[in-house]
Amino acid sequence: MSRLKTVSQSKTKDVLPEITSASMAFEEIRAEVSQDVEEFWALALGPKKNLLAKKMMFRGTVDSCLVHPRDIFRFACQTNASSVLVAHNHPSGDLIPSMEDLRFTRQLVKAAQMMEIPVIDHLIITTQGYSSLRSEGWCRFEGEALKASLHEKQ
Repeated sequence: MSRLKTVSQSKTKDVLPEITSASMAFEEIRAEVSQDVEEFWALALGPKKNLLAKKMMFRGTVDSCLVHPRDIFRFACQTNASSVLVAHNHPSGDLIPSMEDLRFTRQLVKAAQMMEIPVIDHLIITTQGYSSLRSEGWCRFEGEALKASLHEKQ
């Protein structure tokens, strides 16, 4: 069973929740994320970072979850998203990303560049809180690599 939650289209643009920070994304999904097994979530965002939809994309075991970028971008295209924010939980309570978390995030950001649907952050969620790979500098997101390379050439 897929947990796709869309924001009502009858709401005015002013009422749609905006996800303009990692903490706002965390608050939006924290109550829905399992504490027992890993889950991978995606939040589809509109041009002004308004939440269009959120969906648990994958559910795994206590310490792993198989994820594929194509499914995340299928969801983004189906919801007409301008960008996406992804999140997954660590039932272990460890807020530090694993090497696989970092590898996958880099792969996702690379695919996002080709699809022209930016991934703006990747959160790791535990019962104690969350970790933002963007804020904590674990990965570069949404054109940051291009900005860095242009800066180096100057």
